Amino acid sequence: MENKENLPWELILEILSHVPPKSLVRFRTISKQWNTIISDKAFIKNNKTTFQFILATKSKIYGVRVNPKIEVTELTLDIPALESQSPRQLISCEGLLLCSVGKGAVVWNPYLGQTRWIDPESNHPIIKFYGIGYDYDCRYKTLASYKKYWAPLTRTFWKTHDFSSDGWNDLHTMVLISGGSNSSTQKGGSITFRTTCGVSLNGTWYRIASYDKTKYLFFLIYFDFSMEAFYKFCDLPCDDNHAQDTLVVGVFKGGRFSLLKQSHLTKKIQIWVTKNEIHKRGGENVEWINFMEVSAPNLPTLVQTRSYSQPSFFIDDKRLVVCSCDETGRAWIYVVGNNNLISKTKIELVVDLWPLHCSFTPSLVSVPRGRKGEEHNYKFN
Repeated sequence: MENKENLPWELILEILSHVPPKSLVRFRTISKQWNTIISDKAFIKNNKTTFQFILATKSKIYGVRVNPKIEVTELTLDIPALESQSPRQLISCEGLLLCSVGKGAVVWNPYLGQTRWIDPESNHPIIKFYGIGYDYDCRYKTLASYKKYWAPLTRTFWKTHDFSSDGWNDLHTMVLISGGSNSSTQKGGSITFRTTCGVSLNGTWYRIASYDKTKYLFFLIYFDFSMEAFYKFCDLPCDDNHAQDTLVVGVFKGGRFSLLKQSHLTKKIQIWVTKNEIHKRGGENVEWINFMEVSAPNLPTLVQTRSYSQPSFFIDDKRLVVCSCDETGRAWIYVVGNNNLISKTKIELVVDLWPLHCSFTPSLVSVPRGRKGEEHNYKFN
């Protein structure tokens, strides 16, 4: 007689948590129940083959998982055209990574193993990439800036790249470079963008900024990929700010903001999160909650003035997990909680100094295809 007994779902979930993501995608077709489970954000997050931080050096890319032991995996970059070029930026964009390399950039989903190369326009070969988002029609775009050779050195211009058409569009917004910071004349006066990376949420790119006349009163500014323009979103809860304070915005629980501030003078760390999920048009109603404060004497300095390398972080339950470089350029993982530094671990496998790094949330978002539906089969093994 045929044995029709089924395995307990708890055991099936444990087995699936060890299956590589590319295989899991195929398993979604087995049944609606399997599709629901494999597509669940909590299941994706807990997959044993995913990473919470991505680090990039001159020669290698690494995935780091805190589980709670630090697990480091070397990811071989197998793109022949990029072998002699070092990554210049590494930006997390809602399950996708934007890695600026040489004159262009690679868009990568490490969870699915998909990549795509973005070429700059021939008349603007040197550009800086900032983030990925999408418009009302769900067309993915990249935000970038460039300089015109005939314009003053203090002047920077913005442009977007459309994944579907593979075309570039120059914007009317003009950004000025002033003293290492980016400032822009918009409604409400001259705006300074803080020299930290932005964050993508629900297809919109956000960045910390301030008005020049009140330069230490910070707020979030966002780029609307449909209107292709910048707007003020909401004020930030932090005050008594110093020029060298660490200030980084992140994503909390998939749909909310988190904000990390470390005082340059006292080393005290403060964490705020938004009370509700974020909606682009509801910035005036955003409410921030004081989530955590840590003022232990042994806290490290999370940002280095030498390179202005900002920390990467995520919140795990009531713990703060941070990736940062020390004063020598070595990468560390810090776990903070209960008003104390719980642990600190040097990432020994990363031998190059000052690696680029970012927190990463895995997803099933496919790398957007081009006009002809092509997808470069470059692999990060």
